[in-house]
Amino acid sequence: MTSAATLSRSSALQAAQRVDLNKNIGTELRGVKLLSLSDDEIAEVKQLLAERGVLVFRDQPMTLAQQIELGRRFGKLHVHPAFAHKEHPEALRIHADADSSYAAGEAWHTDVSCDLEPPGISMLRIEVVPSGGGETAFASMYKAFEDLSKPIQDLLLGLEAIHTGDLPYRGTYKSTSKKEYPVNVHPVIRTHPLTGKRALYVNTGFTDKIKGVRGRESKALLQMLFDHIAYGVEFQCRVHWEPQTLTMWDNRCTQHYASWDYFPETRSGWRVTTVGERPFLAL
Repeated sequence: MTSAATLSRSSALQAAQRVDLNKNIGTELRGVKLLSLSDDEIAEVKQLLAERGVLVFRDQPMTLAQQIELGRRFGKLHVHPAFAHKEHPEALRIHADADSSYAAGEAWHTDVSCDLEPPGISMLRIEVVPSGGGETAFASMYKAFEDLSKPIQDLLLGLEAIHTGDLPYRGTYKSTSKKEYPVNVHPVIRTHPLTGKRALYVNTGFTDKIKGVRGRESKALLQMLFDHIAYGVEFQCRVHWEPQTLTMWDNRCTQHYASWDYFPETRSGWRVTTVGERPFLAL
């Protein structure tokens, strides 16, 4: 879905051309230079991101140090519990090439939901792109919740789920580390602090089980929700990467899936992420 409308939010954003990637999620803002935004404009970007879930900014040349500093303007920076960069712990290297045995993010997930205070905003800047492919799909968890029937919504509003880092880090990525990865309980439906909207908050990457129900019940309910997210094309968008594209997403109301369809070519960049609040449900 494309709109030629411009934003009337602030001086810098007012001139930006807005292109909505989907009615329910994702907006590309053309003509914005992130490193030049004022504090007020940063706040407006955060609000728009909370509403749209995903914002795409093209032609954003910057160093890793500048990206880290930009991230700090959006909040306290998150340090990944498994893959933090040794020299730059606030950054995460996103890289796959001909020698890779896997590419990060090959399943629907929201970043590090096993943390007590999981990530708020993630910003990924891609430097090297393959000749084709390598797109990232995003799904709106606002719309995923809204599209469930009322009886299922009511059921989920009373449930909590266990999120564990062991699922991806010792499971999918086969980590042999002796460290303890986070395990935390979060509401299945959470409230976004900036929009007040409710969002589905379970994912295949980190959600182990529904608390307080039988194992077979948990497995069946989670699989239904995972399928609902995966097949919900009406509330999904895809981001096509170009060199120096920076995409932000709000982990509190979206999930994403990185397509590794470019092997043996290279896709490489850096992700910087802010710490969010402890998930809560406002009744």
